[in-house]
Amino acid sequence: MTGAVNRSLVKQRALFPLILAVSLLAALIYFVDFSRRTVSLSGNTDNNLIGMPRSGPPVGRAALANVPALAANPLDQKIVNGVIAARLRATGDIGRARREVALLRQLGWRNTNALQNLLWLAGTTSPTDLPLMMDTLDALLRREQLLGQVYPVLNLMTTDPAFRAILARRLARHPPWRLYYLMSASDLSRPDQIEGRYLLMRAIQRSGGRLARNEIAPVLPKLIGIGRPEQAFALWGTQAAGVSMPLTDTNFAFAAGPVSADTLPVPFEWQLKSGSGYVVDAGRDDHGSFMSIDWSGRGTPSFASQRTTARAGRYRLVVTADPPMSTVANRIGFRLLCTDGSKAEFNLVSTGSGGKAQLVGIGRVACNFPELELYGLIQTGTSAASVMLRTVLLERMN
Repeated sequence: MTGAVNRSLVKQRALFPLILAVSLLAALIYFVDFSRRTVSLSGNTDNNLIGMPRSGPPVGRAALANVPALAANPLDQKIVNGVIAARLRATGDIGRARREVALLRQLGWRNTNALQNLLWLAGTTSPTDLPLMMDTLDALLRREQLLGQVYPVLNLMTTDPAFRAILARRLARHPPWRLYYLMSASDLSRPDQIEGRYLLMRAIQRSGGRLARNEIAPVLPKLIGIGRPEQAFALWGTQAAGVSMPLTDTNFAFAAGPVSADTLPVPFEWQLKSGSGYVVDAGRDDHGSFMSIDWSGRGTPSFASQRTTARAGRYRLVVTADPPMSTVANRIGFRLLCTDGSKAEFNLVSTGSGGKAQLVGIGRVACNFPELELYGLIQTGTSAASVMLRTVLLERMN
């Protein structure tokens, strides 16, 4: 009897490795199958619900083949998102998809497809779920995903007062993407979206928030380009230092100050230009700040310009410079330019002691907020000129 038992135990022990191997193989097959299904559910490019099921009729049970993989990890946002998409492709049941997509926000904010589907949910809800849309866009921006698609959505939404208020409150918290979004003005082309960006930024200012120079600067030329220079000046002037009207930085003190390499230009400050045959700069010496112009005498280059706050009318300029003033009078021209191409030139009427000259506009400037330009006058020869301006004052004439 004992011998029979021993022989039975020996057989069982001999079969154990085989049974174990079969079990492990079955487990491995199960694991590989579920892994494949999990990958299919989490990485499928069809998991974005935008456009479904309008892209075609439901594809039947085939779309549900990988849904059992949800059991492998029911809290994985990628998998849950894939199941929702698969069910919608199979059934066309948008109502169920909306209910299930709402669960995704409880599972995190780090899956791009899931975030796109949350946007789909927010956009197809009636009325539109603006807080969910803002939260989802915020998550995409923090992850630096789909920026080329998100920025245009934000630009569009700033035309809606309700969403603009939500966005202003979010920006007031200084999210990490704020600077990059406000600097992205190159895709602002529609007047209503440019206006929306202005209203958004003014809302931040009116609530006590402060905007950085580089956040404001990109939208200013856009506003001027659509005929809104007043708004551009209001946006910049309310928090810029040393603003004067109608011309700012009349003694070139700000232009001569230190400026970091990444500082963006502002139209209401001096724009100093350099090119072939001429160099324009600003600096300081024992007599104060100045703008220097070194010119070969060739051509009629534009040396410097500034968008003014002048209103339509007639103006005079009072200019001080290092002697001799005859160099300024004979080599440097002054004019006010309107965006429609009209202009008002200035003629020299008098020079006085201390390097002062007065110039009077020929006729009146026809627009508000014209640009003052300093340029090279046409010469009969090509002799070089060096000019050092100390102040430029623009005054309205009665």
